[in-house]
Amino acid sequence: MKTAKLAIFFVLIYVPFAWMNKFDAKAQFQMLFLETKYDAAVNAAVQDGAAALSVNEKQGEEVRYESSKKVRVNRKEAVDSFYRTFYSNFGVSENAAGQQVLDSYLSALLIVGYDGCYSYTIESYTGEDGFERSRRLEGPKRPYVYQDPTGEVIAFTLDEYVTVKNAAGTGWIEGFRSEIQAKTQTALLKPGAHFDEVRRGAIINTIQRELENAIREHNIQTRSLGAAYTFTLPLLSGEEWSNTINDVGMLAFVQGIPIGYRTYNNYALGGARIVKRPVLYGYRQNNLPYFTSSRCPRPQEILETFTSPKAAAAAGYYPKECVNGRT
Repeated sequence: MKTAKLAIFFVLIYVPFAWMNKFDAKAQFQMLFLETKYDAAVNAAVQDGAAALSVNEKQGEEVRYESSKKVRVNRKEAVDSFYRTFYSNFGVSENAAGQQVLDSYLSALLIVGYDGCYSYTIESYTGEDGFERSRRLEGPKRPYVYQDPTGEVIAFTLDEYVTVKNAAGTGWIEGFRSEIQAKTQTALLKPGAHFDEVRRGAIINTIQRELENAIREHNIQTRSLGAAYTFTLPLLSGEEWSNTINDVGMLAFVQGIPIGYRTYNNYALGGARIVKRPVLYGYRQNNLPYFTSSRCPRPQEILETFTSPKAAAAAGYYPKECVNGRT
């Protein structure tokens, strides 16, 4: 009898515990599933947005030949592309109310441009029906600016192209670092200076400030709409920050989406890297046809241009490599 009572007592204790444990495991699995699904959705939206940055209708606004990073970004197309994928992946493409709710979880959206960044923040307005609405607007470009100890102001880019204003404020000079070293007394541009370290730091600081301001504004707007969640800028590693300034791209922070008894928080970075193929020049030397890369010294008379060694060889040209700057 005593053994039976102990068995009943054990069952009464074990069954609720086992049931709760099973329920918790199921909830954990569901949260992991949703988190993975949301990760893919946000990453895809940012990648699509970043890919659209380099889409330009005008040929003159494509990548400049002097730098693969000097891209005139198509910001409107990038943001439109981001939202199309973002709404579609979360199943609210045809649901205006759902889009507004989903957008309230997008704490920051930022485009990293060649010589500055742009943040997109929510602004409230009253619609034609008299109800309060919200929309995301582009802020002014924030250049990557640094002031050295002597008072000179340096505007950086994603490569070594800089604009320098002297401490007296009497003139500007711009160009690639190697081109203007002899034209200015700016110590940071001289050989041996920590140019790249300072440049990257200035760009990251500018982006961080813009993200902090954007998230601060987002908190103000969402609180006015009754939201209780407080958005914050996540702590990112040095490597993650470095990845944001390698090329023009898009950065998005999604926070506060309920998943079970936790909230979904993530960020995604998409780069619009464009790798330019070197042009091959066809020319004659000693009455023989050769082709060489545009990275080599330019031949005096170019007969044809090619995009691949195979095409040049098919046209009857022989490869000619350049060694130590000579062909």
